[in-house]
Amino acid sequence: MNDSLHLDTTNGRLSAAGIVADAGTRADALPPAFAKTAQAVQVEGRRVDCVFARTTASSGDMSVQLELRFEEGLLVSSFLTFWTPALRKLADHDFHGSTGQRERLHLRWLSSMGIDNAPAAFSWGSAGVMRDRSDNVCIYVHNSNNRWAHG
Repeated sequence: MNDSLHLDTTNGRLSAAGIVADAGTRADALPPAFAKTAQAVQVEGRRVDCVFARTTASSGDMSVQLELRFEEGLLVSSFLTFWTPALRKLADHDFHGSTGQRERLHLRWLSSMGIDNAPAAFSWGSAGVMRDRSDNVCIYVHNSNNRWAHG
């Protein structure tokens, strides 16, 4: 999977799903494989127009979901979620019990990119592994356009 997915830690460019995502990526330039949704969200107390773009790619038996978040036309964050065949087949109760396993899977990928201590801060942004309230796990890459995460 590392052949088709790569995070360049010198500049924050994420190669995934046939594109290179960085601070200059525009939603209107994405290939048709991306499903896009426009939505207004609250960011630090103010309303911000966002576009979320999502696609899925695979390599061997591993699949990855790539989600891009654009705020006011600028790419601010990329999110990667990895799935193995075993993880895709889990029932709800087993899914919640696999959170640690899924976190380790994502941390191993970051380590393969040279990030051994996540979260990590860089001049271009930050990267790490996060878990939401529903126990979904993903890698985040925030770039310099992301004022609320990169300050």
